[in-house]
Amino acid sequence: MRVAVLVVVALALAGCAVGKHTVSTVTVTTQRPAPKVSLGAQDARYFGEPVSISKVDAKRFLLALKPQSYLVGVTANVAFAQQQGKACAPLSCPGVEDDRLVVPAGNQQLTFVLPAKTTGTVITAGGGTMRNTTVTATQLAALLSGAKKPHLVEPLVSGVWLAVDVDTITSFAQQFEP
Repeated sequence: MRVAVLVVVALALAGCAVGKHTVSTVTVTTQRPAPKVSLGAQDARYFGEPVSISKVDAKRFLLALKPQSYLVGVTANVAFAQQQGKACAPLSCPGVEDDRLVVPAGNQQLTFVLPAKTTGTVITAGGGTMRNTTVTATQLAALLSGAKKPHLVEPLVSGVWLAVDVDTITSFAQQFEP
């Protein structure tokens, strides 16, 4: 009897394997988010001389910047040689003084929104040492207008770096000129 049951089960299982096979293809479509397109304006850095800061309202200023290019390394060396009318192979151009060269980056001033809550640093002296001192946008506006405190090691014409998101300054830092 057991043998008969085993034979029936074996035939039943064998019958499952006999016959028509069906293959089906399933296509799954997923929608991916559109890639972020950067126009080069987000998280940009600008360098130059702050020309003016004007208060728009309680929350914002407008800062006008005379843009400059802050060049170092081979780029600075080649640009300096070209300014002097000298020819040199780029990798063998003599080094520039203080390992940097600042050149005008056009004649048009750039205007940025400077939120009043934005902070940055200026270079001050105290106790015989230089240090970066954090100031607010309001203090930066006052310094540009001639305020004497905090006492700057050098005027803001030395240049400032602006961190900008599209058109809005997110931070600033005065550049030391040796």
